[in-house]
Amino acid sequence: MKRMLAAVALPLLAAAACTASAPDSRSVREPMVEDLHRATMIVVDRPPVIAVLSPVDLPVAERAASRIDRAGLAARGLSRRVAADALPFLTETRTGLEFLAAAPPRALARGMPPEYCPAVAAVAGAPGAAPADIAVRALRSCLDRLPADAGGCGCRIMALDDLLLVPREDTAYATGTSARMQAPALGLDLLLVAEEEPGHPALLRDLNGTVARVIRSADGSVVVELTATGQSFTGFSVPVGFRRGRVAERIYATDSAGNRIAVLIGFEPGELANGAAAWMAWPQKG
Repeated sequence: MKRMLAAVALPLLAAAACTASAPDSRSVREPMVEDLHRATMIVVDRPPVIAVLSPVDLPVAERAASRIDRAGLAARGLSRRVAADALPFLTETRTGLEFLAAAPPRALARGMPPEYCPAVAAVAGAPGAAPADIAVRALRSCLDRLPADAGGCGCRIMALDDLLLVPREDTAYATGTSARMQAPALGLDLLLVAEEEPGHPALLRDLNGTVARVIRSADGSVVVELTATGQSFTGFSVPVGFRRGRVAERIYATDSAGNRIAVLIGFEPGELANGAAAWMAWPQKG
């Protein structure tokens, strides 16, 4: 199923502000937000599920959020307070940092199941606002950012105020990911490693060094530049879903001579081995 959703980079949330973003899972450790890495969250033992499949479910989610007993959850079983750095999705993604930068009440929601539903939203409210209301706003913002053809997708609250409401392993964030590149006209079929730093292009590397750069523009377009030849391919990205905190995507681009290149970034090695042939096929609308 195709998942079409453009990534939107937003400024950090301020207290009493409300923002939501598309699934921009690129690392954003910047000096201005370094102090946010010293924040803490309560990892909840057996966290309650606050989730929706459609706007019709929002009243049920609001009731579930209103019944959250922070003190009871914090004291439950293996619940404990941990540094935000131990929850990489919060400190290594733009939306996670937006959440941490906001004063409570605040909520963070992500597509469900995350493997196929590439949407994420962070919302904060004015002091005194009901956390349940903020949770509903975050869920609604997340639903609004799901692709139009995202059948079976919903959204779940990841964090509410200082409570983590998903299992800790769901906050994983990969520092490097697998990639595959194919350009039949150029004889390229490569398995690579993708690395990305804030404010810089993604680098696709093999054992000998950088093979290509992937440059993203504010208008949603993507440029793939081959290091060896300097060839430049311009095209678009199809976000698919989260893998270890990063959005896995399919990139399709052409150069000035009409040669095509397809790049898969962020998929697990097994997925690349088993599904690459189908994913490399050029979309009809491309």
